[in-house]
This record gives sequence, structure tokens and C-alpha cells, in this order.
Amino acid sequence: MNPSALRSTLYLLLVPLWVVISSCSLSEKKPPVDSPLQTALRPELRKLGARNWIVISEAAFPIHSREGLDVIYIDSEIPELVDTVESLIEETHHLKPRVFLPAEISHIDYDYAPGVKAYRKDLQAAIHGKEPLELDHAALLEIIKNTSKSYRVLVIKSRTALPYSSVFMELGTGYWSADSESHLRNTIDRHNAPVVDKSPAPTDNKEPQP
Repeated sequence: MNPSALRSTLYLLLVPLWVVISSCSLSEKKPPVDSPLQTALRPELRKLGARNWIVISEAAFPIHSREGLDVIYIDSEIPELVDTVESLIEETHHLKPRVFLPAEISHIDYDYAPGVKAYRKDLQAAIHGKEPLELDHAALLEIIKNTSKSYRVLVIKSRTALPYSSVFMELGTGYWSADSESHLRNTIDRHNAPVVDKSPAPTDNKEPQP
């Protein structure tokens, strides 16, 4: 094969390969597109920090008339909302949620609330492997009431129509755990503790008077 023909053959082989590689590279660089749900929730979650709370609530959740309580409505079911909130929080790395559930939800019979079994199963998958803590619903409402006096509480109302199905999230610092804080406080307490003089008490060497 003459050199000219060889160059033509190589050109025909390499150009399609270059096009494929270039298209793959461009597709890899495209940022992921937010779903409508993520688009709605992301700006709200960016405002929150440690000691804030999120309530992903059932449709009939009562709203307190307090300045620290912000309410938005999203036409989705609770498990989908919980999954999205968990995913968005995990993206930030600076927050870590602790999940609370009303204790009553574990004891509701299907005959009185059709759909509750499927809800519990879907919710378990949505909380991303976390072990939720259970408290009476009234106690959780009291926590939200007291927290909203000093810190912001975001309530995301859903269309879920099941009793005691609301999910409560307490936000903590993702890069500083409770154990780290306890160790820090113990270190500070030891540093500030008064120094005890352990030297022996002076003795009186004078001879006793006759």
C-alpha cells in the first residue's frame, strides 16, 4: 500500500474513534440535573444548620403560629420527600440528621389505616439506613414548639394521609460529633481545674519550752 493510501485509511479509522471519545468525555462532564423536587427543596435546606429541625409531615399536621416555624407544601408522599431530603443533606457534608418517628406509627393496625404497612416499608428504605428514635407524638410536637422559640423549624407538608406518619429530623454538625464535643469539654474542664498544692505541710522544728 502506498503512503497516501495508508494515510487515508488511518484517517478513516481514527476520526470516528476520536468522535466517540470526545462525545463520551463531554457527556461525563455534564452536571447532574436536579429533579423538580430537589429544585424545590435545595434552597430551603441550604438555609439550615445545626440545632434546626425539619418536619416532613402528614397532610393534617398542625401548624403552630410561631415566627420560627416555616411551612412549605409539596405534593409528594412522605417517603419520597424523606429520601430527597436525606440525599440533599448528604451532599452538603456539614450536616447530619437524627431521625425521630412518632412511637404510635409502629402500633397502627392496617384495618384502621389502609396503606400503613407499605408506608412503613417505604419509609425504612427512605431513611438511608439510619436507626430512628421513637417518641410519643405529643412529645415531638412539644420539642418542635420549644425549638421554634429560638431556632428555625422547617415543616414540609406532604399529601400523605396516614395518622402519626410525620418524620422529624434534628440537624447536627456533620463534621463534629457528640463524642468530639464531650471530649473537648472534658479537656477544657481539666485545663481550668484549680491546681491542688500537694506539697507536704511545713513542720514546726522548734524545741518545746520546758
